[in-house]
Amino acid sequence: MAKVFLYLYPIEEYTKMFLFHDDKLYDDWNIKRPLPILNECIDKRYRDNGYKIVYVLYPDKNIFGITLQSQDKIIYTDVTFDEASACYSDGTHKQNFVPKYPNEQFLLNQLGHIDELVVGGYHFRDCVKRVGEAALNMGITTLVDLDLTDLFFSLYKYDDYFQIDKYNPERYKEYIQRQLEQNGERKEFVEQHLQKVYGSPIYEFYPEETPKLKNKRLKNI
Repeated sequence: MAKVFLYLYPIEEYTKMFLFHDDKLYDDWNIKRPLPILNECIDKRYRDNGYKIVYVLYPDKNIFGITLQSQDKIIYTDVTFDEASACYSDGTHKQNFVPKYPNEQFLLNQLGHIDELVVGGYHFRDCVKRVGEAALNMGITTLVDLDLTDLFFSLYKYDDYFQIDKYNPERYKEYIQRQLEQNGERKEFVEQHLQKVYGSPIYEFYPEETPKLKNKRLKNI
């Protein structure tokens, strides 16, 4: 069985948004550095379990924050970072910007034949979701590892939740439910939130549903 872990856009511009501006602050505040843990997770969850590790880059950007292994693969988008970014290189915002997304089919075709795909990277509600759903529509068994999307940079700090060596959608769902309930949200709001944000089959929040129930629920999202 051909299995791939696909990580989208590990570039400096995205990654540094989630890092302290001064690396020394991790020591000052006794907080674990995230990137070594991210790399360890990719190792233990996927590389050590027979997954081919594939990173997606824009053709005008280099990989950042990732320990690349000789057996790993890099594939490239059909658009540049400049075309996809809402800002110019000097940081000013583009007027009337319309995002130009990489073609999901173009990316997936570069993987060749695969039976199982796990997707991580930037960003879980946007590009990661788009690629995951495109793969699912191609008949590929697909899951988004939410722990290893942009959510990672907050989740990895919680020892009562985060596990280095495995991802469980049910565990993540329970964690989010608990967080919302502790914030005083009503039960009906919690369920509405889960369905709105995580209703896509790629998140596997509702694996017990029949196709009929799933289609009914997704139409209401």
